[in-house]
Amino acid sequence: KASEFPAYFAIISYMVKILFLGNNTDYSDQVKTALQTAGYPLVSDQKQADLIISAAYGQKLPPGGLNLHPSLLPAYRGATPVPHQILDGVTQSGITIIKMSADFDAGPIVAQQTVEIKPDDTSLDLLQRCFKTGADLLIKILPDYLNTKITLKTQGDSPTPYCRRFTKQDGFISWQEFKKGVDDRKIRAFFPWPGVWTTLPTGKTLKLLPKNLYQLESKQPITWQQFKAGYGNLLK
Repeated sequence: KASEFPAYFAIISYMVKILFLGNNTDYSDQVKTALQTAGYPLVSDQKQADLIISAAYGQKLPPGGLNLHPSLLPAYRGATPVPHQILDGVTQSGITIIKMSADFDAGPIVAQQTVEIKPDDTSLDLLQRCFKTGADLLIKILPDYLNTKITLKTQGDSPTPYCRRFTKQDGFISWQEFKKGVDDRKIRAFFPWPGVWTTLPTGKTLKLLPKNLYQLESKQPITWQQFKAGYGNLLK
């Protein structure tokens, strides 16, 4: 409710028109919903906006707006920071709010907050938690940011390689690799995209899912025990 917010917050909310840009997923929509709940008017035209805020948008935007990035920048810049963090086996991620610059994910830091990476996290799990934390952090700091009360922090060089986009082929493993065993981190990191998959000697596609589940094309997921019972002859 508007009465629950300080008076200066309500005034700023009324005055500042925001263009929110996301990827229409549940995790990025958390940020949009938080802005709406806090009373910020959202517009659909950049010409009407006083401020652009993006979360998981994935496209280059003009400098000056705010972007929520699911890592502790300057580490893990790029389009796929979450799966790369899971692949690397790190135990702590985070959300960073930056003022966008001409270079991707390199603008000055407005605010940061850590987010734990749990042992069974998939990329989807971690994205949900990072952007929930980011939505709360954004609403907390936005009044001070708009009133220029926050000192921005310049980023240094990234200690990690740039996180490129994945293609479907990145998730492919050979049948021989499958028989040797696949690192669970890869399965969790590549879920839901691009997924880890292989091709059976019969030509059928097999998806490897989190929680030790397997899915043949056009079939429901099954356990490893069920897969061995039906296809054990192919594992020899």
